[in-house]
Amino acid sequence: MTARASLEDTNHAVTKALRRASLRRIPRHPDHRGIILAIVCLGMQRRYAYSEPGLNELIQAELARMNATVDHVTCRRYLVDLGFIKRDRAGTRYFLNYPKVEATLSEDAMANAHQLVEQALRMAHKKLSSNRQASKHP
Repeated sequence: MTARASLEDTNHAVTKALRRASLRRIPRHPDHRGIILAIVCLGMQRRYAYSEPGLNELIQAELARMNATVDHVTCRRYLVDLGFIKRDRAGTRYFLNYPKVEATLSEDAMANAHQLVEQALRMAHKKLSSNRQASKHP
């Protein structure tokens, strides 16, 4: 992604990733993957050293916010591999790479990301329930 994701881009990526009312996998599209991972990072503190268990707990909480079935270990691996999180040399402490988050999401997208997630989940639940109702009454 060369430009920061706008609010519209972020909404599109979140809506697509949560179309089944849960995050079932990390998106394959690089831009969408970056947006979802950046949103996971929004719950992290800058300049704070996370232990692996502490980071796992935070990632699990952020994934729960997206009603995710994605494994937190897989998500952590993506976050490290794509540079959203840095590890110390010993591999025991993790740090948020906030410039990577800033390079991924616009200010508007960062400010509204959690609301976009909630909105996408509500829309997906409505759509799924209306599809179920329609299939019950042909």
